[in-house]
Amino acid sequence: MRERLLFVTKGGDNFEEGFSYVVELAKTLKAGVSILLVYDRRTMDAYEDLMNAAVFAEAGEFKTAKEILQEQENELKAEADKKLRELSGKYGEISNDLNYQIFIGDVLSSIKEFLKNKPNIDMILISPSLSKSKKAIDLKKLIKNISKPVVTISQPLQAGA
Repeated sequence: MRERLLFVTKGGDNFEEGFSYVVELAKTLKAGVSILLVYDRRTMDAYEDLMNAAVFAEAGEFKTAKEILQEQENELKAEADKKLRELSGKYGEISNDLNYQIFIGDVLSSIKEFLKNKPNIDMILISPSLSKSKKAIDLKKLIKNISKPVVTISQPLQAGA
């Protein structure tokens, strides 16, 4: 059975940070790559959407209420699809064995949920966009709760002048 790497990154502008390392590792190990894009809940947008959905639900417009609640997730999926197409074009040599999933919420529960649904992951690689901030991910908690090897990818240090 082929090895599988999980690249966990923050959805957004710097999502690709560290991915070139994952690609090289995947080529060396002849492994497939799964990408987990984790998005923060957009608090104000979510609150406004909830209030709007509640108004429509109270008026009996349940279909409209449901559409409002799923709008943010649909936007994120469209954005993730676009990013994956860009990655597939840029890293064509692994594009046949590249897939992704998005989660909205915190990183640890996103990883746990992903692994529950896809237990065939052999190694988890955390992007610099997540590993450089202690607020983004608690590595001790992650290692305690996940029974897979975890690698944090850091940015190269810049030489001082």
